[in-house]
Amino acid sequence: MSKSTDIQAAQLQLESTVPKKDTLDAEITQFLEENNYMIQYEAVGFLNKDNFKDKVLILQENDEESKSLQRLTIILLGKKQGFELYKKSYTIMPPEYNDDNYKAFDTEDVEIEKNKIIFDLYAVGPNGHISFEFIFQNNDLQLHEFTGYFMGAGSHTEYIYTPKNQTNGILKETTINTMEDEMPSTTKSYTIKLESPPTFESFDYKIFLDELFRQFGDKQ
Repeated sequence: MSKSTDIQAAQLQLESTVPKKDTLDAEITQFLEENNYMIQYEAVGFLNKDNFKDKVLILQENDEESKSLQRLTIILLGKKQGFELYKKSYTIMPPEYNDDNYKAFDTEDVEIEKNKIIFDLYAVGPNGHISFEFIFQNNDLQLHEFTGYFMGAGSHTEYIYTPKNQTNGILKETTINTMEDEMPSTTKSYTIKLESPPTFESFDYKIFLDELFRQFGDKQ
């Protein structure tokens, strides 16, 4: 069976086993044990606009051979008693390792701050520094900002995408010339129209970045 088939089978199983509502800590523990998951990262804060703390959990299969597989991210909204499953994604947090067993990013972080979930991924190598935020508004999670910073020979380049609405936004490209002592920079702006609104459930930063590059490349 191929790796992609294994992932699809696991996803179908998880669709039926992830707790759907009124999730208590004991139920989360049971879910982790039954599906061989461990909590890799946990963020706590106020995501929606009530007085109950919410959680974001990044789950990794508890198996050395599965580090290159997709991780499961779940959002739990706090209730008067326990938590309720709000959203889940198999793509928003990339696999920790690539197929050659190299770690994709040196540091990874997720946090909840001011009604936003912030993902921060940093690598010294070509993967660069990736940061993206989803904000809770209109009872949904919407992309709030995306940043990519890449260091190359002779220059550093930063890309910042700011949405105007669900499918339209502005991309700013700033290039820093590191070959000169003053390190001068130039900034260009591009109008972007996405093919479809980015959703928390299906967001993949590589696919999103490729679409940005394809669009502003056509405008140059």
